Amino acid sequence: MDFEGDATPEATAYAMKLLTALNPLSPLLPKAAAWLVNHRNEGFYWYSMKQTAMVMYGLIDYLRASRELQPNFNVVVAVNGKQVITRQFIAADVIAPAAPVLRIPADDLAAGPVSFHIRKKGSDRLYWSVRAEYFSTEEKLVRTGTVSLNVLRDYFKLAPRRENDKIVYRLEPLEGPLSPGDVLAVRLTVNGGDWRYLMIEDPIPAGTEFIEHDDLYALKDRPPWWTTWYTRREFHDDRATFFQTYSWRSQAQYVYLLKVVTPGRFRVSPARVQPMYQPRYFATTESKVVEVK
Repeated sequence: MDFEGDATPEATAYAMKLLTALNPLSPLLPKAAAWLVNHRNEGFYWYSMKQTAMVMYGLIDYLRASRELQPNFNVVVAVNGKQVITRQFIAADVIAPAAPVLRIPADDLAAGPVSFHIRKKGSDRLYWSVRAEYFSTEEKLVRTGTVSLNVLRDYFKLAPRRENDKIVYRLEPLEGPLSPGDVLAVRLTVNGGDWRYLMIEDPIPAGTEFIEHDDLYALKDRPPWWTTWYTRREFHDDRATFFQTYSWRSQAQYVYLLKVVTPGRFRVSPARVQPMYQPRYFATTESKVVEVK
């Protein structure tokens, strides 16, 4: 499908499936399983949905042969000497919705090195991972993109006027604060090369709501970039999402409308574009502050 990516996890999983059938006691199998667990993107999934499915396909036979689907052991986790988790794992935990997760806010950790101690009592195998995550408001970390893929976001205000007993709207660049009841037009401009299965996500200001039937607003001097050329559009509680199956070497615009409802000062997170099955490629816009009086 013209995708490029590292297929090492899939190859490892297929090799495990074959080796499990030929020599289920091979000492290579637990090492390969540990390698797969330690090479998940961001600690909890693999490169794509397809790769994750193939890894599961390769691990199933090994887990059956190693009897890891019937665990019986106890685990104690301590952070900086303080016990934070005590848990017994049994066969019912294998099909549990999710493994136990411990989240530690940065404020609860003292400055300097952080020590994790994991003690297991029992002969079965325990898999675990640690992930650090932080947020920054530095502008240099927000705006990202390359010549092959980049995205811009623009806000416009719909200014109403009456013409021949009919209300029409003119697009005006957003300058200054908004008022409750205003209609905001958002334009996302994506530039780059040839891509497949693009997903464009744009968080919305907290004080706004989507206008789903944007065709009800008649525009005066409608610009050429006001189009509905996309494969699918979704409105979620906190973001608009566009899907584009094919994207060639050209510029594409995506437009949607928002109704301003709540006064306040809102920081809007960056918009983001990425090919869904190539997550290492992505681009973002700058963040923005919207004020409603």
